[in-house]
Amino acid sequence: MSQIDDKEYLGQKLLERGFRQWFLYLFRIVNGSEWKELNIHKKMFKQLQKVIDGQSTRLNFNISPRSGKTTMAIWLVVYALTLNPKSQIIYTSFNQDLLSQIAQQVAAIMQHPVYQAMYPQYNIQQTIEENDPVDDFWKDYLIQTTGKIKFSNRKIFTPQGGVVLFNSIGSAITGFGVSVRGVKGFSGFLVMDDADKPTDIRSETIRNKTHTYYVETLLTRLNNPDAPIINIQQRLHIDDMSGFLIREYNFETFKAPLLDENGNCNLSNQYTEERIRELQVNNYVFQAQYQQEPIMLGGGVIKHDYWRFYREISDTRYRKIFISADTATKTKEWNDFTAIGVWGITVGNKLRLIDLVHGKFEITELQNTLLAVWEKWKMGVGNCRCSKIIIEDKASGMQAIQNLRKIGGLPIQPYIPEKDKLQRVEDVLPQIAAGNVELPHNESDPMSRTLISEADAFSADMSHLHDDLVDMTVMAIDEAFFHKGMF
Repeated sequence: MSQIDDKEYLGQKLLERGFRQWFLYLFRIVNGSEWKELNIHKKMFKQLQKVIDGQSTRLNFNISPRSGKTTMAIWLVVYALTLNPKSQIIYTSFNQDLLSQIAQQVAAIMQHPVYQAMYPQYNIQQTIEENDPVDDFWKDYLIQTTGKIKFSNRKIFTPQGGVVLFNSIGSAITGFGVSVRGVKGFSGFLVMDDADKPTDIRSETIRNKTHTYYVETLLTRLNNPDAPIINIQQRLHIDDMSGFLIREYNFETFKAPLLDENGNCNLSNQYTEERIRELQVNNYVFQAQYQQEPIMLGGGVIKHDYWRFYREISDTRYRKIFISADTATKTKEWNDFTAIGVWGITVGNKLRLIDLVHGKFEITELQNTLLAVWEKWKMGVGNCRCSKIIIEDKASGMQAIQNLRKIGGLPIQPYIPEKDKLQRVEDVLPQIAAGNVELPHNESDPMSRTLISEADAFSADMSHLHDDLVDMTVMAIDEAFFHKGMF
């Protein structure tokens, strides 16, 4: 038999090609069909390969439902055991039934005849164990939700000593850890697949207990400090497990919204335009679970129903066109975005958002972006030219103001706030409530959806995550109706 025909040789060569190539080949053989790989999946494979290669050890995976994220996690478990049969893995979720199904799927893959032919040394064994809740809270919760007093957890063993523990959130873990102690390189990982239960997510008590379980139980199970931790979930709340890990532990986050910044669907094989419109009826759920940008429910300052919309009308006449920008020049997850809006004041005295750029930029990229927006809109609309760029005169804005004046001779107008953020918002609310601020088309428009979602979350106690779009809008309203804060 030649090496080409040797299935064990093929299995080894596939492993050497990395997770993506190995997965695509084995998935087709085991399932009898091709994996329908979209661009989003290529990005997902790239992120998971970084974990395997030790380049990423703390990762949030925030992706829409029906994206294949759990399927990839299942195959990552198999890949880890195949790559290193001594791997020590914990796979946890709030959903015991899901964990049972995942354990069965892992076993089915590793017992498949083709897998066995390629990797004959892996004759796995399985056990089911009854484990106590970690404390009285989880004991009461388990009884109330299932009627049971113990968690039913599963284990898969390899002959070489590898173990996968499928463990429910709230279940005690004793005598078991993640990765092989003292071994350098990939030897296991902790994965949380839906740590939060959607029906419980509005309970602050349960959210806090889930966070505590991570800190006091899961985080103590690492045999090596760089053992990877992957948190997989669709976002549910600003303080769900992903939000907690970003805020408290500086997790790297891979976020893949259903609709990109241009309104294109990242999962076109799963979602039709009609289905997307149906999902957008509930903006709170859509922004969290599908766009991975949870908003504060009932922020309450800027009412959702205040906003009005306009249709593109070719003969619309403007008496003034200008740009407002709230700038930030750090690109870490916890920093604010930069928001650049192009606005027009109609002859009927309505303020309209015409264009929007929203992103995280370093200073040079920010300056180039502002220049590009100016070049695009400096001729304005119709006979009305763009008159100015208004930038808040703060640290990042001051640098942009100085450089842009030197580089491009742009008509920059500094904005110096006279009041705090909440007071400025409250001052302009009557104009929004009166219908004098108009956004493009409807709530499904990418620009309108982005701005409204942040406005919905804006809270009086400043507990919201971002307010750059709100700041940009306040500046535009001040320019249109009050001329406040202008230097």
